[in-house]
Parts: sequence; C-alpha cells; structure tokens
Amino acid sequence: MTKRNFTLNSIGKWTVFYIGLICAVFFFVFPIFWIVTTSLKHRVDVYTEKPVLLFSVTWQNYQRIFELHDFGRYLLNSFIVATSVTLIIVYFGALAAYALTRWRIKGYNWVSLAIISARMFPPIALLPSFFLFASRIGIVDTRRVLIFAHATYGLPFIVFMLAGFFRQIPRDLDDAALIDGCSYFRLFNWIILPSVAPGLAATAILSFIWSWNEFLFALVLTRASSKTLPVVIS
Repeated sequence: MTKRNFTLNSIGKWTVFYIGLICAVFFFVFPIFWIVTTSLKHRVDVYTEKPVLLFSVTWQNYQRIFELHDFGRYLLNSFIVATSVTLIIVYFGALAAYALTRWRIKGYNWVSLAIISARMFPPIALLPSFFLFASRIGIVDTRRVLIFAHATYGLPFIVFMLAGFFRQIPRDLDDAALIDGCSYFRLFNWIILPSVAPGLAATAILSFIWSWNEFLFALVLTRASSKTLPVVIS
C-alpha cells in the first residue's frame, strides 16, 4: 500500500512538473509564434478586430523589406561584424584568461581588477576616442571599425568569464602534457580549449548576441554602407 501511494505521489509530482513546464514553454514561445505568423499575414488580416487563426500566407512583407530597404546588406553587415568579434574576443580572451589562471603574476588582483574595470566604462565615454582613431586611419563607415570597437569593449568581460572555467581545470593536466613533450601551443589548442568547450560556447553565444544587438557604436561610427540592423530598424 505504501509503495503504491509512493508511486502515485511520484506520478502526481511529475505530472504537475510537466504541466508547469509546458505552460512555461507556451508563455515564452507564444510571443515569437505570434510575431512570425503576423509577419506572414496580409495587411487586412493584421488590422482586423478579431484575431484570424486561419489565413493565407504571404511573403510580400519580407520581399518588400529586401527590395525597398536593402535589408540583405545590413543583415550581412551584422552577421560579419558579430561573427568576427566573437571569433576574435573568444580566442584572445581565452589566451588571456589561461595566462591569468596558470602563471603567478605579481599584482594578480590588481590586474584582474583593471581588466574588469575596463568593462565598467559606459560606451559613450569611449566613443570620442574610437571616432578620432577611426578618422585618422580612415576606417570610419567600415566594418573594421565596428569589429575593433566591439572587440575592445567586449574583451574584458570575456576574460573575466573564461577565467572561472579555466580555474576548474587541474594544473596536473598541463604538467602531464608538458612532460610528454607537448608544446604550450599544442597544449592550449588541443587539450585546454576542448576541456573548456562549454565555457567557450557560452561566451561565444553571449558575445555574438551582444555584438549583434549593439547600437551606439554602430550609430556613431558608421554612415551608410556599413550600418547594422539595429541602426536601420531604429
């Protein structure tokens, strides 16, 4: 009897859990579903008083965006900038984080504080320096200036975030590889980086989303040909 009650209680708990999970998924996914379906409706169906569940799908809205507003070029700009920034700051951030966590550096706490403090400056405080630098070397209104600005501003946070993942890897792994004749280059690229793959994936996702959504640098440092989606949509 007790075993049966325990089984029923377990089934009841899991049932409540899955019902709550389904409700949570519906709560977060439904707005996205509504946006996508609205974009596929005709204008008459969008502005009707009662929601239309069954409607004829049209791609004219997307076609109009790409034809009239050169949406494809701005989409490509955002993708190139965000991808380049992600690759640069994740790899070089991993190098810096590995060095900070593996070698004894005098004033380690001050170095760590300086790195994370650089991320605390508001972007608008750094814009004049970025703009003057870009103007002097002639890269205003190019993807390169956005990549440089995003990488410079985002690198400190990536170093701070990856340092926590590198601390979880025992140093015995490094010593064993070096004793076997592995160079530091091969140690870092073939052994250490695969060991922190989840951390690299997490930081890559964060850096890509941040660079994709960044607005202020793109607004000031670009004019026409290198604009990104957030600037154009605004």
